[in-house]
Amino acid sequence: MEQRRRAPQRAGHRTTLKVPDEVLEAARTLAAELGTTPNDAIVRLAEEGASARQRRLEAQRLAQQRRAAVAREGRDVDPDYPPDEALRSAMLGGREAS
Repeated sequence: MEQRRRAPQRAGHRTTLKVPDEVLEAARTLAAELGTTPNDAIVRLAEEGASARQRRLEAQRLAQQRRAAVAREGRDVDPDYPPDEALRSAMLGGREAS
């Protein structure tokens, strides 16, 4: 049997929770790859998920700022700027093409 290393001691809150089967299976697979415990792998998966969520929220915030800037720019600088629907279509055009 392969020797597993101890999971690192972490600061934080101790908790008990029910883990969905698919998450536990992913944790067991990751634990085997890393030579650690399934509990340590669950924490790693949670940290990875939290990081992905933070990146997604930042991307949404940046997209919102850019949309607002485009809308402001069109209204303040040139009255002949394309109408809002044309701007929206242009901004979303890349999404539909991919």
